[in-house]
Amino acid sequence: MNKEKIKTNYKSWAFRLLIYVVLFNVAIGYLVINYAHGFHDEEVFSRNVLIFSIITSLLLVTGIVLTILSIKNKEEKDYKYYSSIIGFSILILMRLLSFFL
Repeated sequence: MNKEKIKTNYKSWAFRLLIYVVLFNVAIGYLVINYAHGFHDEEVFSRNVLIFSIITSLLLVTGIVLTILSIKNKEEKDYKYYSSIIGFSILILMRLLSFFL
């Protein structure tokens, strides 16, 4: 029986999602920095930040799952692999610290 190794692409998708998570976090930061209480509608601001936060959380969880699958499948190690492991680890730590501070 000839077993061929199936090539998976989890590390590439995890790396893409890492970039998207960072971009969404920058967008949230931009919204928060440019918010002026007297000039902007608070409900619209809250809704926009909530939507961005939900999308970012979903992308974060999906990226973590893909990174775990990449490690489990022993994919080839390159910059995408290491960036995903390090990047998502940092993002998890930042998320956990935000709950305690």
